[in-house]
Amino acid sequence: MTIPLYQQDSYLAETDAIVIESEENYIVLDKTIFYPTSGGQLSDKGFIDNIKITEVKKELGKIKHFLEENPFSKQDKVHLKIDWDLRYKYMRMHSAQHLISAIILDKYGAETCGNQISDETSRLDFTPFNPTEQQLNDITIDFNNLVDKKITINVYITSRAEVLATVNPSRRKLFSRLPESINEIRVIEIQDLDKCPCGGTHVKNTNEIGHIEIIKTMNKGKDVTRLIFRLD
Repeated sequence: MTIPLYQQDSYLAETDAIVIESEENYIVLDKTIFYPTSGGQLSDKGFIDNIKITEVKKELGKIKHFLEENPFSKQDKVHLKIDWDLRYKYMRMHSAQHLISAIILDKYGAETCGNQISDETSRLDFTPFNPTEQQLNDITIDFNNLVDKKITINVYITSRAEVLATVNPSRRKLFSRLPESINEIRVIEIQDLDKCPCGGTHVKNTNEIGHIEIIKTMNKGKDVTRLIFRLD
């Protein structure tokens, strides 16, 4: 089992690890700072020693680090270094996604039904949601005001019972979607504004996110709107 250090500290950019499995084009480590593609967020890139990582995936419970070439053997000690600029863009984008989802849920009662986090632009799908230009402008203003307020973003693990007892009723559906077998939940909390279950990487303060620009919206079906945005 690989310890996911990225869930403990999203800012950890380098560490040492031990190879516990080595195949033709990937390795598995005892611990890792590399986030695997999941939850709408693309995987980190970077290097293990001097070998470039092409992708990181979680398959059958294993976090597999795919390499341009694989010279490693089981029990090798290796050094991990992520592409920090790319990671930080993902962190800002993912926290932005939580913030804009919270705003739209609170103001318009629309739930996030899909997302894709990238480094330059990201997208979110909302339902039921058919926004006007004025509403999109209001969302942008609200978002940027919350960024400027420098609100703390907390990341912590808590019990399922505790989070369901304390979370706003409008957000309980987010947590109830998780399989009942999951008793310990990782929560991303934008202080006094939003709580959401998430395994992704995030910044510590809304001020790090930057201001948002909503590039365009698209109709994706009955009462579903896709919103595409970027950050400054």
